[in-house]
Amino acid sequence: MSYRQPWIAAALAALALAACSGSEAPDETAVSAAVTTVPLKQGSLADTVTAYGSAGPAADAAQVISVQSAGRVTRWNVTAGEAVKRGQSLLGFALAPSSVAAYQQAVTAQTLAQAQRAHVAQLLSQQLATRDQLDQADKALRDAQSNLDALVQQQGRSATIDVTAPFDGTVVTVDAPQGDNLQAGAALLTLQRGDGLVVTVGVERDAMTRVHVGAKAGLLPIDGGVAMQGTVRRVAHALDPHTHQLNVEIVPDGALVNGEGFRADIIVGQRQGWLLPRDAVLGDDADRHVFQVANHKAVSVPVKVLGESDSITVATGALDAKLPLVTEGAMQLDDGMAVRVPTEQAKP
Repeated sequence: MSYRQPWIAAALAALALAACSGSEAPDETAVSAAVTTVPLKQGSLADTVTAYGSAGPAADAAQVISVQSAGRVTRWNVTAGEAVKRGQSLLGFALAPSSVAAYQQAVTAQTLAQAQRAHVAQLLSQQLATRDQLDQADKALRDAQSNLDALVQQQGRSATIDVTAPFDGTVVTVDAPQGDNLQAGAALLTLQRGDGLVVTVGVERDAMTRVHVGAKAGLLPIDGGVAMQGTVRRVAHALDPHTHQLNVEIVPDGALVNGEGFRADIIVGQRQGWLLPRDAVLGDDADRHVFQVANHKAVSVPVKVLGESDSITVATGALDAKLPLVTEGAMQLDDGMAVRVPTEQAKP
């Protein structure tokens, strides 16, 4: 039987080698992906209406300066484009002779009515006049005084008027030539308030019920520049005939340049839910989902998107707050796929 031993020994050795080789071969069917994760958190994200527009005068920022009496400009103290302070002299105005005469007649009529009233009161005390006559004298005096007060309010008590700025601002236009005879109420110049520049943007009709006076807004210059905040001060309730949108005026907390373009993000509410990086949310509108990591495997979780910003998506869904959320590498995952997390993220 000794002649069979070498053959048996060779066969046993071959079987042992095959068994050993099989146990050391890698499992090429196992697929894994390297991913980056972040902790999951909840919070709120502003719900905004985005609109575009430009800086310009508010609807009530400009005021036309005039004198409610005929006359002429005797001198100009300002020019178009000049900044002025409240109370600063803008121009000198001389009343027309007819306006001066009207004032003098009103003064005479008031003086006469006052004297007649005093005379009737004296006669009444002597029982030489009736109470009805005193009442008529009182009415005549009141009428004369009202006429005089109206003229004083319109043109003052002097033949010349120093017209001053009613507020800090900028002279937009000079409308009346010096020396020309002007009718009562003729435009002399247009003054724009110093704080009268606002950002006017257009919003769609369906946003009218969402945008309200007092709402906060982020303002970003379109051509580059420092972003600022603002507050909605007016919402039009009629469509602009040119843009067919509703004009919304926003008062900024910083300085504006007339004509500068802006994007406005008007805050109309808050969205509450899971705050997810935008690159973590996958799929289309019908199938939005994210991946979490459980036991080194990817778990797909459906979510409903409530709103988005440039970098954050707020959503609802049955996510586990204890499991990390996949960000980078999520595109290559399938549900149940093995994942590899960088060592520094795996540390406690």
